[in-house]
Amino acid sequence: MNVTRLWLCLVILLISAHRLPAPISEIPETPKPAPEQSAKPKPKRTIKPKVASESSEPSTRRQTPSPQSKSEAASNRKPFDIPQSQMTASATSQHSGNEASKAIDGKVNTIWHTDFNFFSAPTVSLPQSILLSLGGTYNANALHYLPRQDGGPGSLNGNIITYRVYASTDGSNFTLITTGNWMDDHTEKTATFTATRASYIRLEAVAGHGGHASAAELNVSATR
Repeated sequence: MNVTRLWLCLVILLISAHRLPAPISEIPETPKPAPEQSAKPKPKRTIKPKVASESSEPSTRRQTPSPQSKSEAASNRKPFDIPQSQMTASATSQHSGNEASKAIDGKVNTIWHTDFNFFSAPTVSLPQSILLSLGGTYNANALHYLPRQDGGPGSLNGNIITYRVYASTDGSNFTLITTGNWMDDHTEKTATFTATRASYIRLEAVAGHGGHASAAELNVSATR
């Protein structure tokens, strides 16, 4: 009996000893899921810069200056008056003391007037014209005419009633750009026309009050 028990104990010990290494060999394998779990956040780190770049794109689009450039371009097209200080004027007829330069001196109480005699009768017949050298080449689009502003008898003499406007880039070859009629009064008149490249503008008086032509001030508008 003792021998039998002894053998049984040995067998049990051998069996238990044979089974022990199996769980020990599995211990290194248990950490394997850990690297897999730690690798999962890696795509998140690569996504972050993509999100940042996508969010920056709308801000870049919002900062584009295209709407402002359009408005600036529109503002640049607004008409402006060419400075009288850079202009010179001449006329086909002028009375002493009422030279063509008086129409661009910025003073409303001085005038250009065609020649007349002591009795205010015209010594020349219409049409007569005044020529403005603009001092540069511009896209001219309007001529502003201020008649004489004095009062009393004869104060309407020279008011231009029927007119023609010509443009030129060389001062020799002129093109008719507009024609029309103005009221016979003291208010400022404007002749508008399609923007025309011009270095010279000529106002021709076809008909005027009393057979005269005169002007207190002349201005030319242009677009950039």
